[in-house]
Amino acid sequence: MGSTVFGTLAVIASIVGVVLFVRLRRKPETRAGAYVSATFLFLGAGVLTMGSLSFASLESAALRTFTAQERAAAVPCDATVLGAEQTSNKQNGRYIWLLRLRVTPQSGSPYDIERTTRLTSSMGERLEKGGVVLPCLVARADHTRIEIAALA
Repeated sequence: MGSTVFGTLAVIASIVGVVLFVRLRRKPETRAGAYVSATFLFLGAGVLTMGSLSFASLESAALRTFTAQERAAAVPCDATVLGAEQTSNKQNGRYIWLLRLRVTPQSGSPYDIERTTRLTSSMGERLEKGGVVLPCLVARADHTRIEIAALA
């Protein structure tokens, strides 16, 4: 969600910057203002683009919840927490944690993945020690998509 908002604002800032630059550059008395305003708008668009990319990277590695149909088709599994690390990022008052998990599906071999999720401080500290086993669901088609109900 955050990446979409930042990306949309970056596109709007770029469009406004181009239109403002073209309109103001036509007259000699506003030519200097055209360069100054366009510079600031394009710098702002660049910052918004970086924010969009940052949020997109967090969102792509985040634990997601499944829809009812996906949940019905998913395979039960266990996720063993190998480690948890608190990042400096916060969302809605909770820190975002990076979890290293070993997922063991009921049918198939175990594999390791990393995911981010928002946790309370007490839950994060509990998981930080490692060794905690959480029940989870894994999508049949894509083993990188998992849902851990205890962390949702």
